[in-house]
Amino acid sequence: MGNERYEILETIGSGASGSVAKARDTLIGRTVALKTLLSNFTEAGSPEQFLREARLVGQLNHPSIVGLFDVGIDEQNLPYLVMEYVDGKTLAILLAGGPIPFQKACIWGADLAKALARAHEAGIIHGDVKPANILVTEDGRVKLGDFGIARLATQISCSGRVMGTPAYLSPEQIVGKPQDARSDLFALGILIYQMATGHRPFEGTSLGAVCAQILNATPAPPSRLNPALPPAFDRVVLRCLAKDPGKRYASGEDLARDLYPFARRTQQPPASPLRRMWAAQPLLRRAVWAAGVLAVLAGSYVPVSRSVHARLRIPPAPAPRVLLPKAPEDLFGYTKEEQAAEVVPPPARAPEATDASKRKAVHRSLSAARPRHAKTKIVVAAANDAQPGLPAAAPGSPLPEGGIAETRRAPLQIEIQARVPGATLAVYADHQLLFTTYLNTDGPETPLRIERKLSLGPHQFRVAIYRADKSLQAEKEGLAEIRGDTDNKLSIRIRRHSRFLLKRDAA
Repeated sequence: MGNERYEILETIGSGASGSVAKARDTLIGRTVALKTLLSNFTEAGSPEQFLREARLVGQLNHPSIVGLFDVGIDEQNLPYLVMEYVDGKTLAILLAGGPIPFQKACIWGADLAKALARAHEAGIIHGDVKPANILVTEDGRVKLGDFGIARLATQISCSGRVMGTPAYLSPEQIVGKPQDARSDLFALGILIYQMATGHRPFEGTSLGAVCAQILNATPAPPSRLNPALPPAFDRVVLRCLAKDPGKRYASGEDLARDLYPFARRTQQPPASPLRRMWAAQPLLRRAVWAAGVLAVLAGSYVPVSRSVHARLRIPPAPAPRVLLPKAPEDLFGYTKEEQAAEVVPPPARAPEATDASKRKAVHRSLSAARPRHAKTKIVVAAANDAQPGLPAAAPGSPLPEGGIAETRRAPLQIEIQARVPGATLAVYADHQLLFTTYLNTDGPETPLRIERKLSLGPHQFRVAIYRADKSLQAEKEGLAEIRGDTDNKLSIRIRRHSRFLLKRDAA
């Protein structure tokens, strides 16, 4: 580093935006955290803009914010920040061991909300609120670090990409809209949800799945995962996670005002004089307990009438019930689109036989018409002619440029080739039924083509086959994107006597 003022002691860690080292300020002798950003300046005026933004961050003074002491540019044209060194663990390490106690989670959430309110008053948006950026001190206080680093890194690289961790992004960040203070409160709501329950409200195995959950899914109330949480806490957290920014808290002060009451422990009422006198006489207490036990034993030998016994009898425990997936009410409602194959109704019930020979003939005819019990294979291919919009990436990677969702709609061509007579096929998009059709052909395949219009962006598709009694026979699901600059096609092929298979193509 061009500035010899800071002596590096050890490397603490590194991330997508830069590396952090423990250093010593040789001028005044204090220990600091030295963060070097990995992107250098690529256009004229960027150093001045970086220094101007850093001065705003350096003016923040709050007990729950990691202080910024110094800023500069080294000899390799890489910017660096000198921050307060906090001796403690990150919240991410603590959450790896399970949920945080409820009162402590509410206190930490309220403290972080007040820290964000202080920054928002100064016109600074954090942009990357997540457990890895929150430090927990040895005395149990939280401090929010990397304030404005996501925005500073964006301005340095001049890429225009949406920065931040996908699992904690707000819907407006994903679609590329401007973000404000309510975007930070959305990320803080995810963090409070995770501290109280031990789980994030939006889970997924890929970048696209997480973003689709944030844009479309409604999270379960926290009390459903942790029954000990009060219902009023559910309303506070779900208000932070509202899709519409206008329905969230207007400021961090309002959120902190609703969280602090949950953190206050309820005090036990003082003991009455009679209770204190009772506790001071152990012999009297033992005598009363002995008399009560003798009374219970004596009463067990008194005959009790059947009516009284039936009234006081404890009913048996209810038998456990297993909820199976139910078919939609309009399962057997045929599609109104044109079908190439003729609709064949299910085989009629055999007439009553009058003698043994007729019964054998009817049995042979029904055996030939009845489908065999076999495993069913479903092959689903979703494709379009453009490049894939959702790369398979880990949830911790940055978002692609421009966001992933639009508000327009585009047609989706669905083609079905089936050989499962007597069954019904249902296709869902984002848990909503698109259509159902009766699979009635057992001869040469004739494809069925259907068109539906869906909104642009990622969708969770599900294909299911139901038997004649509406029981589920087979199903498959997957994530695909509807694009407006190309033809969208969903191909479904169904076979019998085969294993279950899902085919994924670029979509």
